[in-house]
Amino acid sequence: MNYYKHWESCIDQIEKGQIENATLYALKIAVKLDVSQVLIDRIMSINLKSYEKKVEAQMDECLKRAKLENAEALCLYYNLDNGWDSTIYICKEYTDENSYWISKSRSWIEIGKTKGFSGIYKIDAQSAFFGDKISSGICILLMLRTTISFYNVAQKFSDCGMKICITATESDFVRVL
Repeated sequence: MNYYKHWESCIDQIEKGQIENATLYALKIAVKLDVSQVLIDRIMSINLKSYEKKVEAQMDECLKRAKLENAEALCLYYNLDNGWDSTIYICKEYTDENSYWISKSRSWIEIGKTKGFSGIYKIDAQSAFFGDKISSGICILLMLRTTISFYNVAQKFSDCGMKICITATESDFVRVL
């Protein structure tokens, strides 16, 4: 089974601004994929306010550089295998069709790591990115929570005139603004 399709369903809902629906869907899928309720509760209770503050603290600089570089988009990349180490890429190009525009970026601002999710990914999901039912359910919840945190920050910059996206992969992205 292609468990990643569940994440793509979450992406569709997030991009439509249906955050509550995406959350309810992800929770339902996590249960269906045999993630324990204890682990679901742990993932959902991790406070991401400090992560949001780190990202928000860099947004003005990112937007300033983006305007100087005539960029079309900003994209936050977070690395699941490296402690959620995050970087905002300033992208001169943007297209809905693929994510190649992100990798073409030659300008970025480091955000740093965040605590909380890395241990769950490494221990509970065994660093398996959609490798089986349980790791897939865990990844969906971790990616959802990270994306919603970034979504919350991006909404504060809704008048910036740029596309704002987030990704943990090289093959897709979520447009949050």
